[in-house]
Amino acid sequence: MLLRLIAVILFLFNAAPAVSQERVAIALTRTASNGAMFLAAARGYFKAEGIEPDMTAFATDAEVVKAMAAGATDVGLASWSIESVKLAAETGFKAVAAQAHEKEGYEGNEMVVSAAAYDRGVRRLDQLLSGVVVVDAVGSTLHYQLDLARKADAKVVGFTLRFAGSAKAAAAAISEGRADIAVLPMIEARDLLATNRAKLITWNSQFADTELGALFASPAMLKSRRAVTEKFLRAYRRGAADYAAAFLRRDRYSKRISNAASQEAAKILAYYVYPRSRREEAQANAEGEVHYMNAQARLDTADLQRRVAWYQAQGLLDKSVSAANLVDLNFK
Repeated sequence: MLLRLIAVILFLFNAAPAVSQERVAIALTRTASNGAMFLAAARGYFKAEGIEPDMTAFATDAEVVKAMAAGATDVGLASWSIESVKLAAETGFKAVAAQAHEKEGYEGNEMVVSAAAYDRGVRRLDQLLSGVVVVDAVGSTLHYQLDLARKADAKVVGFTLRFAGSAKAAAAAISEGRADIAVLPMIEARDLLATNRAKLITWNSQFADTELGALFASPAMLKSRRAVTEKFLRAYRRGAADYAAAFLRRDRYSKRISNAASQEAAKILAYYVYPRSRREEAQANAEGEVHYMNAQARLDTADLQRRVAWYQAQGLLDKSVSAANLVDLNFK
């Protein structure tokens, strides 16, 4: 009798429908800056909140924000740019959490000088009395950071600013001697430095803590799926806490510590960021490319206000746009 009762219970348990998971579509790029999302997904934090994360990798951040604007995805991770700000203001998607960040003492975007300019004695931006400085695009984070560097030193005058169209094209301009100084993402800068085609001037974190990107949520998520968004953010923040704990510890010489925790986390990032590369190489690259990130994924609203004001001063953004309207911070 007891065995029959147990058999009935087991049958009913196995026959019971599985608890449904809320699907959330995620648009992002394959970059270590999105490591918090990858860690949260791989470690089951979304599943624990009843969410099925459906990630789609796009080639560029511009494609991510276009998908957000078109309503083709529920959430997206992308860099701040004039395009992301304009489209957010126009279509109503909002930043709800942070992505990567510039923080003094941590490597991030870098200012480099070409080998030829270095041989002429150029070591700082203020020494380039004439010549060419190149960034990727108008209104990009790199453009914004260059202006912060320029304003930090009143002696900086005289150079010609050019826009290459992409970070890779800006790096090529330095490599081929068509530009003297560039502001570049870490990956492109490191490749030039490793092959002696450029020399490091400074990390951009020296001039200001700058928010590099954000986690955006669609109007539909914000209006009709707030409870799901709340759960999603809980999982994402757990990923951010893991990211910070694994990658942001420093030794007494202020160098980042690589240990078992960082290497294990780097394996997860490598799986998403470099799916076709050799495992050991992909892991080393992923660990070497991480930026600073707030452990609670808190947005730096002060920097966003400064950025919006800069866009408006440049004539790139309508004066009616407010930084406060680009974010939704009303989540626990």
